[in-house]
Amino acid sequence: MQRILFCVFCFVAMETYAAVWECELPDQFKECYNFYSRVARVHTSPAYAIHSRCINSYLWKTSSSRYHLKLSNDDVNFIKSLQREINMKRRMNRYTRYKRQAAAPPVVRREIRTLSDTERQAFFDAVNTMKNDGSYDALANMHMGTVLQSGHEGPAFLGWHREYLLEFETALRRVNPSLSLPYWDSTLDFVMGEPVDTSFFSSALVGNGDGIVVNGPFSDWPARPDGQRLERDIATVGSLFTPEGLDLFLNDPNINRTSQIVLGTGVDIANTLEGQHNNVHNWVGGTMSGLETAAHDPVFFMYHAHVDYIWERFREKQVALGSANPETDYPEINNTLHLPGAMMDGFDVTNIEGYRNSYTTDLYTYANTPECANGCGGSSFLRCSETINRCVALTAAEVGATSNTNQNPPIDFGDFQFLTTFNDPRTRLARSTRHTRNKRDNQYIQRLLSQQTNLSNKQIPSTDLQEFSYENKITKVRKPKTGIQQLRIESSTPVMERGRQNLFSMDGVADIRRWAYIPVRIINKRDVSRHAFKSPLVVRGHYIPGADPYHPLIYSALRPFFSVYRQKIATFPTCKTMNSGIKKVYIRSDGLNYAGNFIDYSVLDERQPMSETTAYVAVKHPNLGQGKAIISAYDSSGRVCEPKCLVPGSFPPSYRSCAGVINISNHLPKMYADDYGEAVKSQWNFVSDDCPSQQNSPVPLIFYCAPSVQWPWKKCLHG
Repeated sequence: MQRILFCVFCFVAMETYAAVWECELPDQFKECYNFYSRVARVHTSPAYAIHSRCINSYLWKTSSSRYHLKLSNDDVNFIKSLQREINMKRRMNRYTRYKRQAAAPPVVRREIRTLSDTERQAFFDAVNTMKNDGSYDALANMHMGTVLQSGHEGPAFLGWHREYLLEFETALRRVNPSLSLPYWDSTLDFVMGEPVDTSFFSSALVGNGDGIVVNGPFSDWPARPDGQRLERDIATVGSLFTPEGLDLFLNDPNINRTSQIVLGTGVDIANTLEGQHNNVHNWVGGTMSGLETAAHDPVFFMYHAHVDYIWERFREKQVALGSANPETDYPEINNTLHLPGAMMDGFDVTNIEGYRNSYTTDLYTYANTPECANGCGGSSFLRCSETINRCVALTAAEVGATSNTNQNPPIDFGDFQFLTTFNDPRTRLARSTRHTRNKRDNQYIQRLLSQQTNLSNKQIPSTDLQEFSYENKITKVRKPKTGIQQLRIESSTPVMERGRQNLFSMDGVADIRRWAYIPVRIINKRDVSRHAFKSPLVVRGHYIPGADPYHPLIYSALRPFFSVYRQKIATFPTCKTMNSGIKKVYIRSDGLNYAGNFIDYSVLDERQPMSETTAYVAVKHPNLGQGKAIISAYDSSGRVCEPKCLVPGSFPPSYRSCAGVINISNHLPKMYADDYGEAVKSQWNFVSDDCPSQQNSPVPLIFYCAPSVQWPWKKCLHG
């Protein structure tokens, strides 16, 4: 009885003094969600592409209210010196152009895998030299603060990053004048059967893509302002550039004006160059997925050089079609930071000047991306696929490299020892494969099935998924190169088997003890529009291979609660499904009044009509002051789960749709845990020599993951 009274007191107390409570969605979020809800459709844009963009947009627009790094005077002077050097080159080219006539620019940017081993190593050495003398960090730290507004979400995105790359290339050539900035064409990896196995993210090229980078030329890099290591988490969410997506910019004659490819002009984000570019940042993950940390991964500059390559080829298409003058085709926009005459943040150049032809007529040019016609540039990291007539990246194993981190040592905490999650020996899950099922023209079996399940000849949805699997794995293995024969050849850890690497960085300090944990519940509703699972029905002794006994539409008790949508809900093109039914849902927190984010995941069974689990998300510990964060959940396909907040004072606890924005303080009742172990214990009753049972204590947030033709944030926009 005393316990019941105490619980009632706690629920009443939560009306005003709860440790974790819902707060309203900030206006900047509402503006962002409203904007993209108007210009994007659920069927063309994955919800996470918009959700992550709005989180980042809020963070950069309010960055001055949180901890953020400022450039030192030495850094500012270094950047100004690069600008002076570039301006001097521009003046010289202006006065000597008539002498040179049509001479090619001295710098040619090529796809990194077409460089010779000597050229590629010289590039890696120069980048490390810049890292060691501080010039790399000075340039990487420019990609933060106001720049995140003036150089993104508008037409200035193209020009600002073009100028930014030129500054980086100028610094690179100070180290080695023979160098140019290579680009990374991620479509070469996208067309692989399993892009996660690409040799690009291996010891032979830029280092592993799973967790902290421990091999390759940038291993053990202190890549963040607080000194934390360079980190990646490839293929968890997002997508590489797709050939179909790039076709809009490179070949489609109807897409011929800049206003059709940039944000801020009413174009669907999925059809803009910046929008597609965002997906690759998310696909690489880790350091590259954070706006203020992205440039601290050298992959950033190689990747953005490819974005600039695409824009340059689009400009050439404009000239060929006669549709517009690329130098003056600057869209009209209301955003003052993106007006054509506005100065670029950090550079002595206006936005419209970033559209000048002189960049690629006088300073640099691009070699075409590798093609089968030229033998894939003679690269030892690519092969020509005759099936699709495209160059395809080789796997790490095929070039004799490793893409696995192998970072599995036990961690010594003094009087006890435990293994990291990376070292947990578990059964390897089958890789996702395209799963197709032929229709059976057997009227008797279909009639028998309908009689038993009341389906009325309704077919269970097959696995006709919108997947892009171009190539099966190739079995031919190349001999390892000299110097790396001793490496243990392993594939990248499949996403479903991979742990999560958090660096626990907050306000410039990396320390797990500065974080508290909040339990959240995740409820998953099966998407009946997607594939069926391999558990065929047997009815009266008849084997029915096209059926699935888990499918809710088979059962009259469940059918009213599950809908099949005629139009497919958008997912990332590289999204794969597990035929076993295993589904990862990622849980993420982003500080709104502190600088720090955290990502973890839970595993659910998507075979079941409904499944549920508890996850634990880290936020700023309230002992460091009251925190405010947005908590979100999403899956690898890019679907965002709808947050439900605990209704204060409700007993039994009830939940309502909300934005997932919470405050956390050290008021009573305490609804957070000081560490992960305490968070788990708060949800379970552990009784000696007995089976633990889950407690009935409420959680602050529930995430409902269900297929829907509505944006998950729609209900909270007008509240």
